[in-house]
Amino acid sequence: MNSSKVSYLFFTLSIILIFSQSLVPTSCKTLYESVCEDTLNGNNAPCLKLLKIDPTILSAKNYVDLTNSILDLAITKATDGQNYISNFNKQNQPPAIQKCATTLYPGSISSFKKAKVELVKDPQTASSDARLAGDGPSNCADAIKAAGINDAIIIYLNTNVLLLSDIASVAARKLVK
Repeated sequence: MNSSKVSYLFFTLSIILIFSQSLVPTSCKTLYESVCEDTLNGNNAPCLKLLKIDPTILSAKNYVDLTNSILDLAITKATDGQNYISNFNKQNQPPAIQKCATTLYPGSISSFKKAKVELVKDPQTASSDARLAGDGPSNCADAIKAAGINDAIIIYLNTNVLLLSDIASVAARKLVK
């Protein structure tokens, strides 16, 4: 090959390389970032912060794995919440706390578990089950507010489990074709 052909070939390859790099988006969203963008609270920062604590969520390669990991996190957080609330003022437990610990949080945990079972065969039902799981922390928040209980940890737990309900529901909807 003469030098002009080599130069032309090099120039062509350089143009192709430059052009192909310009087609690659500068910011590729991860699966979990895509889910957080679609959460109903409109502010994805709390969603991102919550999901970043779990390495299985960060490394998920598809929406089935991602949603399963989110549901696992939701079950863990709801169980932690139920345990904390169950031990809250155990000597003189107000009825609102008892309701949260014995009815509302167990219902949420059950709904999250149902969503996991339904995820692959019926993602729409899984999404609905995950959404339904949010009723527990939402109703718990209402009950403790009405009872005049102002415990920052319970408020935080309710907020996170409610957010995980929304996140899991959105993630499961990504599987509906």
